[in-house]
Amino acid sequence: MSNGRDTSITQGTRIPLRNVDVAYLLRLDIGDHDFWVVFDTGSSDLWVASTDCNTDDCHGVPKYSQAESHTLSLSGEPFKLNYLAGSVAGTVGSEIIELGSYRVASQTFALANQTSGLDLGGIGNSGIVGFAFPSIAAIQPTLGTTLLENIFNHLSDEHRFFAYALGRNNVETGTSSDSFVTIGELDSSIVNDSNQLSFFSVFQTSHSPYDFWKLPIQSITIDSLSLPLSRSLVPGAFSPIGVLDTGTTFILGPTADVETFWNTVNVGNSVRYNKGSQRWEVRCNRFMDVRIKLGEQGGALEIPLHPEDINIIWKWADDNSWCIGGLQASDGVNSGDWILGDSFLKNAYVVHQAATSSRPALIGLLNLTDPKTALSDFQKARGQDPLPTSSVLGHFTPPQSRVLVIATSVCVICGLIIGVIVTVVYGPRRKLQRTLEQNRAA
Repeated sequence: MSNGRDTSITQGTRIPLRNVDVAYLLRLDIGDHDFWVVFDTGSSDLWVASTDCNTDDCHGVPKYSQAESHTLSLSGEPFKLNYLAGSVAGTVGSEIIELGSYRVASQTFALANQTSGLDLGGIGNSGIVGFAFPSIAAIQPTLGTTLLENIFNHLSDEHRFFAYALGRNNVETGTSSDSFVTIGELDSSIVNDSNQLSFFSVFQTSHSPYDFWKLPIQSITIDSLSLPLSRSLVPGAFSPIGVLDTGTTFILGPTADVETFWNTVNVGNSVRYNKGSQRWEVRCNRFMDVRIKLGEQGGALEIPLHPEDINIIWKWADDNSWCIGGLQASDGVNSGDWILGDSFLKNAYVVHQAATSSRPALIGLLNLTDPKTALSDFQKARGQDPLPTSSVLGHFTPPQSRVLVIATSVCVICGLIIGVIVTVVYGPRRKLQRTLEQNRAA
């Protein structure tokens, strides 16, 4: 089996992305057959469901057939990968793959024979293509190189980058703005040169290889109120670390921080936590001005978020007066402290640049959301928000404190009940005793 390194590359340009609300898909040609796969900057492997995948999770999507390919080479090596939600397993192979106008003569990938919790049929994708660093790939480097690294290896240092803009679907009008990714060049419809972007070094733990596209988070504000952020759990980080991840729909953060966020937004009972879906929901006309500041302290860039990305009309919602929150809680994140998913990434033009011998890996950002225009568009689509903006930070009650509060409440209630029992039961006994004593005296 070829290791994917001695391959011929044909360079291409703009690659369109398909916005399916919960993810962005790009089209890959694998062995002369087209497949839609999730564009994922939070993983590194490429895999596609094969005709051997019979689980319900991969039902109803196009599948790769070994029998129909004359260029497939199988290694016999097993493949398994666990995501934050869901998993995939299969076998490693290599095949001719085309991405836009890029053609890789022998690209390592995995043929999935089992998927779980990924909802391929619901989303409409046959697999996932990862654009993170090769160090986190489940497919070992001895078997082959990741698709992105394979392409980068055939580009000069100054062109070893990819950039993207994620469009936004308009539920009211049924329209969608363009979504696309480019490799080795910037999109001239957005920028003319790289000086228009703010570049930051990708956060890297000392003596460890690059893994995810990570940046320090300096602040998150809600209507100018600064959200208190939990201390980072990432070794060597002085502030919380955010992972830029196109494969995640929402912004995900620590439970304590997210609960404080929504308690701050919650004026006039405009926010609720849905225990069934385990997600925060917000009244669809509730406006909030949310901004996230990323990068090194002293030179960080503030990215305003469109209110439609924090207050999302959800077509699966049971009650159309309630929308899904674009910021949700997850304490299972191990790639960083926060995942900055599509709810964040729709608001910036993003460039991911590989490291060279003379400089570190970089992330470039350019604001795409104007707060005033976003507010106007939101109000036209959702109507006026009659409630005032947030003026006081909410609070978070840690689980152990909740137990203490519940226990204390139970003790107080028990005390009251016992007091009532003493009054009701012991009282008549005293009265009866006095009556008996009086009878004896008589």
